[in-house]
Amino acid sequence: MLRYRLTAYYEDKATEVHVAQTVIVIAEDDKEAVRSATADVARDAAGGRVAAIQVLEKAPIKPGVVYRSDPYIPFRWPATPAPAKAQGS
Repeated sequence: MLRYRLTAYYEDKATEVHVAQTVIVIAEDDKEAVRSATADVARDAAGGRVAAIQVLEKAPIKPGVVYRSDPYIPFRWPATPAPAKAQGS
């Protein structure tokens, strides 16, 4: 399985504005990824037409952290400390 990040270009049927939208797809191959993204986005596209799909990233799926945001200063800090990790698990 592969993870794809694609950009879909279409005319939004609700606002009639040309838009671009990022779509993340898990698929077996390129054709399946494009087909899945097109089918999903077509629901919001005027006339169900997607103008273009651009593949931005393609990578095999591996276990582990796949995204980590930039650090930020939270408005609130947790009131109680996190519980200690259980021993022997």
